[in-house]
Amino acid sequence: MPHIPQEVIDQVRLQADIVDVINSYIPLKKMGRDFKACCPFHNEKTPSFVVNQQRQWYHCFGCGKHGNVITFIMERENVDFPNAVMILANKYQIYIPEDDAWRSRPRDGGAPEPRTSYKERLYILHEKMQAWYAARLNESSVSPVAEYLKTRQLPPEIVAKFGIGAAPDSWDAGMNFARREGFSEEEIVTAGIAIRTDDSPPKIYDRFRNRLMFPIWNEQGRVVGFSARTIEKDFKGAKYVNSPETPVFKKGRILYALHFARQEMGKKGFAILCEGQLDVIAMHRAGHTNAVAPQGTAFTEEQATMLKRYTDTLYLAFDSDGAGTKAVFRAAELALPRGFALKVIRFPGGKDPDELMRNSGAEAIDGAVENARDFFDFSLAYLNGENGDAPAGKAATAEQMLQFISVLESDAAKAAYIEWLSRQMNLDQGALQHEMSRVISRRNREQNRESMYPRPTPAEQVIRPPEPKKDPSAERYRKALYAMLDCILADEYAAEIVSREVQPDLLDSSEYARAIDDVIQSKMLDEWSDAPNRILARYAEQPIDNELSALLMREPLAEPLPKRYVHRTLKDCLRAINLYRLNVLIREKTEALRLAS
Repeated sequence: MPHIPQEVIDQVRLQADIVDVINSYIPLKKMGRDFKACCPFHNEKTPSFVVNQQRQWYHCFGCGKHGNVITFIMERENVDFPNAVMILANKYQIYIPEDDAWRSRPRDGGAPEPRTSYKERLYILHEKMQAWYAARLNESSVSPVAEYLKTRQLPPEIVAKFGIGAAPDSWDAGMNFARREGFSEEEIVTAGIAIRTDDSPPKIYDRFRNRLMFPIWNEQGRVVGFSARTIEKDFKGAKYVNSPETPVFKKGRILYALHFARQEMGKKGFAILCEGQLDVIAMHRAGHTNAVAPQGTAFTEEQATMLKRYTDTLYLAFDSDGAGTKAVFRAAELALPRGFALKVIRFPGGKDPDELMRNSGAEAIDGAVENARDFFDFSLAYLNGENGDAPAGKAATAEQMLQFISVLESDAAKAAYIEWLSRQMNLDQGALQHEMSRVISRRNREQNRESMYPRPTPAEQVIRPPEPKKDPSAERYRKALYAMLDCILADEYAAEIVSREVQPDLLDSSEYARAIDDVIQSKMLDEWSDAPNRILARYAEQPIDNELSALLMREPLAEPLPKRYVHRTLKDCLRAINLYRLNVLIREKTEALRLAS
């Protein structure tokens, strides 16, 4: 593990503002003194993730995750401390000395090279390959890929913005470039730039050949993979070849162009979900810069959760054919339970956004977006057409509509849509409500079928020894310390009383006791309001108790605590603390006498 000079770590902490860093991952909203968002570490509907800019600290009151800016990068990127520091240093252009402790000697005996984490090297490899593919596209305006690109009618600024490039018609050009840049064969294969056969001896060749190259970015805008479109008109193979899943690329967790679109989603109030890269590019060209697309897969639960961080409204802009309609319903199954308001965009003539943009321009796309239909209105019209007006058809349509209504997050929304469906289909509202109850019961039975007779896990089958009995006074002592800390952090008058009456020998080395001592020291220096920062400074590089973290992130009180409450609370705390310390002293004396005898 590389050693990073402490002055570099200190500079990273100083320059890497926690709000700036976390806001590059999830949208933060200013609420009072703090910033809040839905937690990036667990699924939730109500924001419980709090970031305090003054203290440079975050805490989720839902799952308990907490820490500073480096801790956040460690958790989010799944890296260790040194690599988290390197990621932040790279973001803020902080120079890290490359002395011998930071360098590794190549096998050929050449000059030592700086050490970089394996994942970081894969990121760098993808970024270098993206630049190389773009250069190949620009080096000749009459190459086969360049000629094909002209048929897509993409302006040069759009080609540059989306980093579009060309893979030459070669079996090893990309691989050889990566080797010249210092990457090993193993890294090139792992990144998916090249393919290694199972032959003996194995052969290795470029994955992407004679194709239009679209770089794929993660949420932070780092290139993690590629999607390559064939340029051949009657090509018998796959139209698109995508990067395989790698340590930096998980296709179910990627939304194409999200790093461009996420801020626009907040401004416009909704996101547009398309089918592919060219559709997204067409939407962006038309000014709908809040458009994204799943990457190489159908819309996933993880992608739905990602979008929910940025907006509560989702427009589905899939192709207007049968496959596109099925994709609308699949996406709705994931989006509706998460509380999304859904609309469906239909493109005239069954066209997709890319074709519509080329043939009819931005105005046609604007019109399609403006005329987006409520998902339930669209679904009812489609199902009526599919099932017909006969009683059996109406029953089938009603049941399918109730399947969608039943997963809505809000009971009020369910009731409103059942009333609407009753009017639209001329069916009894009570009958629809009863049928929806049956739909929900049937779904619950199916979901719970396997859990009705759970098998014990191996961990449950292990016979565990009984836990030792806990000292009741020790638990009361811990609770008393917590209550005292809670009181003196909230009220300066309480801190003044404790600084006079609590002697150092009453406090042990536990986290709460040390935090109380920090508040006492701050009060004695007339810096009581800075006590939380003084406490957090000790946890820059070590874990902190979850309850302590939550306590330090609490909103300040609008009014001081009633003095009667302060005196009563501190009196009760001191009684429990003194009793515990007395019990400890008795046990120590008893043990000393036993050993002496």
